[in-house]
Amino acid sequence: MVTLSAIHLYPIKSTAGRSQDTAWVGEEGLAGDRRFMVAKPDGTFLTARTHPQLQRAMTTFDGETLTLAHPELPTLHMAVTDFARAAFATTVWADDFQALTTHPRLDAWFSEVAGEPARLLWLGEQSPRYRDSIARRVSFADGYPLMLISEASLDDLNTRTDDVHVMAQFRPNLVVAGTEAYAEDAWRRIRIGEVVMRVGKPCSRCAMISVDPATGTFKAGREPLRTLASYRRGEGGKVYFGQNLIAENEGRIMRGAPVEVLEHAL
Repeated sequence: MVTLSAIHLYPIKSTAGRSQDTAWVGEEGLAGDRRFMVAKPDGTFLTARTHPQLQRAMTTFDGETLTLAHPELPTLHMAVTDFARAAFATTVWADDFQALTTHPRLDAWFSEVAGEPARLLWLGEQSPRYRDSIARRVSFADGYPLMLISEASLDDLNTRTDDVHVMAQFRPNLVVAGTEAYAEDAWRRIRIGEVVMRVGKPCSRCAMISVDPATGTFKAGREPLRTLASYRRGEGGKVYFGQNLIAENEGRIMRGAPVEVLEHAL
């Protein structure tokens, strides 16, 4: 039986993920996922592609208080009521929209992490970013509300490399167990708990999967991107691993729940 073996959310884009047993799935993805983003003073977003050290920053956000932790910095707590909430122009890839400012202390904290001037931006209670291509509001995620990978796909990758790679390198929201490797490539619609999700497109990968989450540094030899490129190249020469999903309805999901495949690719 195929089951949901893990749920991960990332309160701040490109920082450390958090695992949980249950989650609410809405139009924008998991509740609390990628609600914040680190940006340069001009609004250009910063990610672990260029600033791998961001992955050492750990976050909790309960909707009222944001807590930041880092092995080399003091822990910082900040209430949402203290956010400035000034409109701030930013961009995620081709999407231009207005996010909200937070607080100078949060900006200073992430400037220390990034090693250059930075600001921490917030989406607010509802994301102002709407993607016509999928007809959905989206968080600060790269392009889709959700991403799924099977344990078997990672296991297969690890048989092809000298190093052992962990799921945190690929930053999925949903991990499934009980499948063959890359079975998710053939899925078109699935149901987990109360939620039906359709597969939007395969997830193209970049150098970010070569970041070691424990150290915030790149692994040697651009691995596992180099290995994936040897057998997972697809349209446009891109390297694919995992599937992007769009929820068709809202609802709750739980770790351990069955995953029902409603439609396969023809």
